[in-house]
Amino acid sequence: MKFVESIRIKRTMPCVADPTKIRVIANADRELGEILPYLDQRIPNALYSKNSGFLTYKRGVILITLHSTDEIAMTQITDENEAHTILGEIKDKINETFEERDQIDLTTPKKRVNVGPLDLYSYLPKTNCKECGEGTCMALAVMVLNQEKSLNDCPYLSEPKYKCARETLVMLLQSAGYEII
Repeated sequence: MKFVESIRIKRTMPCVADPTKIRVIANADRELGEILPYLDQRIPNALYSKNSGFLTYKRGVILITLHSTDEIAMTQITDENEAHTILGEIKDKINETFEERDQIDLTTPKKRVNVGPLDLYSYLPKTNCKECGEGTCMALAVMVLNQEKSLNDCPYLSEPKYKCARETLVMLLQSAGYEII
């Protein structure tokens, strides 16, 4: 029995982190909340937030987020062909995990994956404008991780142009255990 029969692309948009790439929003044919804790155990670099209802992980530079609803978001995708290939891999991983769910121990907490400054920096505007009070966007990334600054200190992240980047940053930080104000 399969958990997911199909995943379809709902829309594509330009990727904020790299304008030569696209961001993809897709939908599975059912809600994914039930399978997320199992996937968290099976995907080594996955970050799962039960409270926020999502699981996110990187595949190279591509950031993939599965929501407890039926939505799947991907950033830094080359084109729709690559998106379809990756969505096929995701569907296979979901179905394999579902088949093996009785063998997966959810009682042992997974060791949390760290988020580093480069992870944040890759989604910041990279303007080095100093409007946040720091000399560079990399310095802001370090300060955010040290909880001495917040994403709100970057004025660009409140602009519609950077909405997707901000959402990605929030998901990364939340899944690593940071509280976002």
